[in-house]
Amino acid sequence: MKHLISILAAAVLLGLASQAQAVNEPENVIKYRQSVMKSMGGHLGAIVGVVKGEVSYVDHVAAHARGINEMSKLLAGLFPEGTSQFEFAKTRALPEIWDDFSKFEAAAKALEAESAKMVEVAASGDLGAIGGQLQNLGKACGGCHKPFRQKK
Repeated sequence: MKHLISILAAAVLLGLASQAQAVNEPENVIKYRQSVMKSMGGHLGAIVGVVKGEVSYVDHVAAHARGINEMSKLLAGLFPEGTSQFEFAKTRALPEIWDDFSKFEAAAKALEAESAKMVEVAASGDLGAIGGQLQNLGKACGGCHKPFRQKK
């Protein structure tokens, strides 16, 4: 019985070790990164819909702004070495991210700052102010997308 328990314990440990190795495989990191980016885009799209008057959910803008802000804090960490191009996951991330990572980090910090301002502005419920900050937020998004992302 002791021998069986030892074998089972070893099997579990080996399984966990192999799972841990697969956790941050480049293709998994890229898929995760893309999911985070899509979530940010979804939040941004929802705010745009409110600002354009397509929907009347002004009271939801603050939640979307918080979502963008929280995700923006994670951006730089979503681009570890070895995840620029990978055969199992298509990515539009350009090598310039890793060639000049400090510039990329600065662009990510600018997005974080503008999204934090959007959180503050959204709390006011002032649609005009939200629209103005939305432009600033869009420029911050472009601050990463233009130099660091391949065009479609």
